Amino acid sequence: MELWYKIPESQVQRLSATHDHFAMAAIYLMMQTGIDAHIHGQVSPSLLRNLIEFQSAWVSMQPNLARVNISADIEKEPAILSGRNRAVMGFSAGVDSCFTAFRHARSAGIRFPFNIGAGIMVHGFDIPIEDTDAFALAVARSERILSSLGIELIPMSTNYRQLVKVWRYSFGGALASCLSIFSEEFSHGLIGQGLSYSEIRSYNEGSNALTDPLLSSDNFRIVPDGTAFERYEKIWAMRDWPEFLDNVRVCWQGSQKDKNCCVCEKCMRNILTFRALGLGLPPAFSNDIDDSMIRTMRMGRGILPYWRYGDLARLAAESGTQGPWVRIIENRLATYRYLKVQGLSYFFLRQLPRKASRIWSRLLDRG
Repeated sequence: MELWYKIPESQVQRLSATHDHFAMAAIYLMMQTGIDAHIHGQVSPSLLRNLIEFQSAWVSMQPNLARVNISADIEKEPAILSGRNRAVMGFSAGVDSCFTAFRHARSAGIRFPFNIGAGIMVHGFDIPIEDTDAFALAVARSERILSSLGIELIPMSTNYRQLVKVWRYSFGGALASCLSIFSEEFSHGLIGQGLSYSEIRSYNEGSNALTDPLLSSDNFRIVPDGTAFERYEKIWAMRDWPEFLDNVRVCWQGSQKDKNCCVCEKCMRNILTFRALGLGLPPAFSNDIDDSMIRTMRMGRGILPYWRYGDLARLAAESGTQGPWVRIIENRLATYRYLKVQGLSYFFLRQLPRKASRIWSRLLDRG
């Protein structure tokens, strides 16, 4: 198994002198196997200390994972260079990363913004590594967005996703790893969060405000950003930003990876959020959706439908954009709620005879 990164030759001077990024990238892979690792190079002791707590958090959320020990040839903090008061951020052109770039570059509703010097876009994450044409087109979209804020875009690539079993749980370490590669120039790495604080309590996501900071060292800190905001609040904050409306890219399932397909669940969810806010269909989405598509779309499992669609009826009422589609969403959520209650009732009814039998046995033993 070989993990590699590729960056433009013009970025070589920004590379970190440590191998912290390999420790960040490998941590979830090692926890899946339970095998200890030794890194042939220099790793920051402060990162190794934080990774112990990182493992404790993930093992508590996923007991199938195992704690591992990580060591290195040289366990030493790198020299902290002066003047590194800038941040680098992960950028995919999605709502979350656009919001992070926008709020810090424009000082929009934030008292202490980070000075974001660059955003990195990683080929091999949401766009397959072999699809070079789509990535080039997606990079052009991202450059249009970030250049309007005066932020540089750095494209890079890695085969990380090809090595992991479950991308959903491991992409936080993958992105933090890519950001830390540039720690020679930047002091902080920002990761725009897809989960709000209200959601993180009961849903495991590979990048979250709880465990992302534990991927930090004293020399380079990973900062989760935007967790205090719901998706509709982020979109509303950027409603007058043309480059966002023209180029936002939320889709990863469509056949053309550089565009929004307008038919997958994530595309439809974002289209409906724009609609509920009274903003109409942004230019980045080539086609609108109709009521028949809303009736049949997959809304997710468990609590996801309520998180994703629970606010739409209220937003539509506040913006005056109500229509038949709102009632369809409400009916579908009511159906999910009914099925969930029925499922729980069935579970308890099925368990009742077993529990009654155990209680009866204990009573007989005591008698």
